[in-house]
Amino acid sequence: MIELVLVFCMVADPKNCQEQRPTFEQPLTAASCLMNGQQMAIEYVREHPAWQLSGWRCEKDKPAELPA
Repeated sequence: MIELVLVFCMVADPKNCQEQRPTFEQPLTAASCLMNGQQMAIEYVREHPAWQLSGWRCEKDKPAELPA
């Protein structure tokens, strides 16, 4: 299983970060994960202006981890 992992940090406190793992109706492939990553990040930042994108990745069969 491939998951899209978006890492956002607060603009006012860049050390305060969180991961978001959006769900999709169809399972992601490596290509669809890469294509959806940027769009999902843009939408999240528009809806949450206090947060900024720190990074994103596509993970395959990997448990959640704490952001750096």
